Amino acid sequence: MNDQEARADDELRHAWAAANAADAAADARAVRPLGPDDRDEKAGSAPGWATLFALLLAPVALLFGGLAPMATDGCGPDNCSRELDAALAAVMGGMYAMFAATPALLLTAWLLPRRMRFATARRVVAWCAPLPPLFVILMVFTLPEG
Repeated sequence: MNDQEARADDELRHAWAAANAADAAADARAVRPLGPDDRDEKAGSAPGWATLFALLLAPVALLFGGLAPMATDGCGPDNCSRELDAALAAVMGGMYAMFAATPALLLTAWLLPRRMRFATARRVVAWCAPLPPLFVILMVFTLPEG
């Protein structure tokens, strides 16, 4: 390799290194796409709204679920239809779920890591928390005739 070829080769290497450095600098300035370890800025919104809805629905569900057995007053506890008995059993099951599942789901939603990769799980868990009180309210309003 002669001197002129060596100089051209060195110039080519320096140009290549400069281009790579420019690309690296441009990449550093560019907005990074969200990775699995990036912080979620809206991490508290879904658990917050779900907690608010659960706190509003739970007392109503407790009141209506507690008054639901009064639906048997007209037929007596032994002469009521099977549909009414099954519906009242479902209401009581919903009450148990409201006392167990709703706090557990809300606690899980609040304690999930504040990372983007957990955003969907946080929303799903948070919005499942108000479902047991809502279920109790809907079941009480749709009780069959005694």
